[in-house]
Amino acid sequence: MRSEAIADASLRRVLCIAGRRVDVGALRVNAEGESQRITPKAIGVLLELAREPGVTRTRDDLLQRVWCGRAGDGDVLTQAVKELRRVFGDDPALPHLIETVPRLGYRLLAPVEWQDPQSASNDLPIAEIPRDVPDAAAPAAPRQPLISPNRSSLALLALAMLSLVLILVLALREWQLREHANTLALTTPVPLLLTADPGAESTPRLSPDGARLAYVARDADSGRQRIHVRGVGASSTFFPTSGNGEESWPVWSADGALLAFQRNRDGHCELLTVDALGGVERERGSCGKGLFESFDWSPDGRSFAVASFAAPGTARLALRSVENGEPLPFDYAHDAAQHDLAPHFSPDGSQIAFRRGLSPYSDLYVVAASGGPVRRLTQVSAQIRGFDWLADGSGLVFASNHAGASALYRVGLADTRVTALGVAPAQMPDVAAYGAALVYEVPRARTVMQGLLLDAAVPEPAELTPSTGSDTAAVLSPDGNRVLFVSDRSGSPQLWLFDALARQSYALTQGVGDLFLYPQWNASGSRVLVTRRRDGRGELLEIDLDSQTQHLVSQPSLDVRFATYANRRGYLVVAAAAQGTRLLRLAEAQQPGELLRENVATLERDLRAERIYYSRLDGAGIHELREAGGAPDDPLVARDSPRFAWQVRSGVLWFFDSGADDDEIVLRRRSLADGEEGIAWRTRDSFDHRAFDLSLDSRRLVLIRAMRNDTDIALLRIAVAAR
Repeated sequence: MRSEAIADASLRRVLCIAGRRVDVGALRVNAEGESQRITPKAIGVLLELAREPGVTRTRDDLLQRVWCGRAGDGDVLTQAVKELRRVFGDDPALPHLIETVPRLGYRLLAPVEWQDPQSASNDLPIAEIPRDVPDAAAPAAPRQPLISPNRSSLALLALAMLSLVLILVLALREWQLREHANTLALTTPVPLLLTADPGAESTPRLSPDGARLAYVARDADSGRQRIHVRGVGASSTFFPTSGNGEESWPVWSADGALLAFQRNRDGHCELLTVDALGGVERERGSCGKGLFESFDWSPDGRSFAVASFAAPGTARLALRSVENGEPLPFDYAHDAAQHDLAPHFSPDGSQIAFRRGLSPYSDLYVVAASGGPVRRLTQVSAQIRGFDWLADGSGLVFASNHAGASALYRVGLADTRVTALGVAPAQMPDVAAYGAALVYEVPRARTVMQGLLLDAAVPEPAELTPSTGSDTAAVLSPDGNRVLFVSDRSGSPQLWLFDALARQSYALTQGVGDLFLYPQWNASGSRVLVTRRRDGRGELLEIDLDSQTQHLVSQPSLDVRFATYANRRGYLVVAAAAQGTRLLRLAEAQQPGELLRENVATLERDLRAERIYYSRLDGAGIHELREAGGAPDDPLVARDSPRFAWQVRSGVLWFFDSGADDDEIVLRRRSLADGEEGIAWRTRDSFDHRAFDLSLDSRRLVLIRAMRNDTDIALLRIAVAAR
C-alpha cells in the first residue's frame, strides 16, 4: 500500500491497542496466542485513526489519505471499518474501539501505545524465547582455558585438522545440494475446500501473501461473471469491481494492493486494474484481436505479459506497458507453426513460462523475460489446464491429463523431471508468492450427448443415452443410426457406441489410464478409428465392430495427433514433428507413411463429395486436400479458419460462432461455391462449441451440453522438502 498512513517508520513498529498488538509490517493482529491477518487498507485506516485518538476523522479525509482519492463511492472505507471491528471484536452498537459519527466519519476510542519490535519481543511468552539466550539475572560463570598450556601444540594441530575436515564436509554438502536441488518435491497435507456454492468458481488466484483469494463466479443478481475476493480463512466475499460486463482472469500485483482483470462488454475486450479492496477502475488497454487467454503482471509492476494473434498467424507472447498499454520490446524464438499461450513471470521476473500448442496437445516452455531462445520443460503433449511457478523459482506446478484424469504435477526447472503430486481431480493451480499455499480448481462438471433435428419447426436438443457419467467427442455413423462417443460412465474414459435402433450403449475399449480422442467412422460404418494417448504418446487404434477385434495402425515411431480414413484406401494421419506436425498417408496398417503436407491442424471429410479439407496451424484458412501430385497446390476454400470446430457437408461449411452478444452461440453454414451464408441454429445454453457432428444429409446435429458445473476451489498448505 502506498498511502502515507504506513509509508513511515510505523511499518517497523508494533501498535498496542485494545489489548492487542498490531504488527504493522506483517499485517497481523496478535492477542492471547492467536494471530489474525488483516488487509493493508484496514491497517491504513487504523493507523490514520491512531494518529489522533479521540478525534473524529471525516470519511473524505480517510479516503484521501488511505486510498489517495481513488475509492469511488467510499463503500471500501465501510468495509475496512467492518474488518477492523471483526478482528477486534468491536460491537458498533456499543463500541470500545471505533465509534461511527453519523454523516461525518469515525473516531478511535481506545488509547494507543507504540512499541519498537525489540521491546515488544521482550513480552513474548517464555516458551517463545530462544533457548540459547542467556538469563540476564544469572551470574556469568568464570571462563576456563579452552586448551591446557602443556597440550597446546597438539590441540592446535587437532583443531586445524578438524577445521580442514569441516571445510571438506561443508564443500561436499554444498555440492550435493547443488546436484540434488532439483530433486525437491512438494509435500502436501489434506486440501481445504474454500468454496462450495452452487455453480462454478474458477481461475483462483492467491494474493502474494496467501491470505486472500480472487476468483471468478457468476453473480446471482446480475447473472454476469464477476471477480470475487475473500480471505482464505473464514471471511465474507465482496466485489472489488463495478461488474459492468463479463469479467475473467484476475491477477494480483506484486504488493497485493491491486488486481488486474479482463472484461468483455458489447463485443469489446479490455484490461483493467482496480484496488484489491475496491475503488475506481483504470483501463490499461484492449485485449487485442484474435485469441486471448490468461495474462500475467511482472513483479516490478511495469509490464503485462499477454498472448494474442490476428489470423493468419499463430498466437505469440508479447509485453505491454501497464501505464499506457503500449507494446514493449520483446523478441523471442516463436515457432510460426505453434500457438504460445498463458505467459507467467517467474518470482524474480527474469523468466517467462508459457504453454505451447493448442489443446489437447500442449507442453510447457520457458524463455528469458528479455527474449531470446526458448527451452522445453515438459514432454507430455497433453491438455495442460493451468500452471504456476513455485515460490522459490525452482520449477512449476501444472495440471495435466497425460496420465488419465486431470491431476497436479511438478516439473523441475533444472532437470525437467515431472513428478506427480497425488492431487486429483485438479486444474488451474496457483501458488502464493511467499505464502506457502496453493489453490486449484476441483472440477465437478457433467456433460451429456444430445441430438436435435435442424429442420424441425422448433429444434429442441434431447439427451440420446442418459447416464450419470460425462460424455464427449460424439460422432454420427454414415447411416445416422449409431454414435461413437467417449464417456466415463464405466468409471474411466472409454470409447463407447450408442445404437439408436436397439436403444443400447456399450463400451468398445477397456483401457486403464488411456485417453481416447477423435473417433472416426469408415464409409460403410463397419470399422472405426480412434486416437489413443498412452504414456505421453498417441497411437492409432482400429476396431472392427462385427468381430470386436482391435489392432494398431500406426508404427511405434509415430506420435499420432489425429487420423481419419482416406477416400479410397488407407489412412490419413496427423503426427507430431520436431517443428509442428506432419500429414501422412498410410497405405496399410503398420506401414511407413508418405508425407503429404506439414503443419496441418485438423482434417475433415466430406464423405458424399469424397473430398477432404484441412486447416493449418498458422490459421491460414481452410484448404481442399489434393492427394495426388507432387508439389502441394491445394485450393483455398475459406480464407479465415473458424475460431471453433467446423465440418463440411456436401460442399457447405458448418461452424459455431459467437452470436449477437457474449451469451449467444450460433451454428453458421456457408457455401464453399458462392460464399452464401446463413444461421442454421442459435442457442444460449452451455454447449461445447469445440466439438459437434452433422449427419451426411445435414439434418441431424449431435453435440455436447454442459448440464452441471459446480467446480469448487481448494487450498493446500505446501512446503518444499528433499525426497
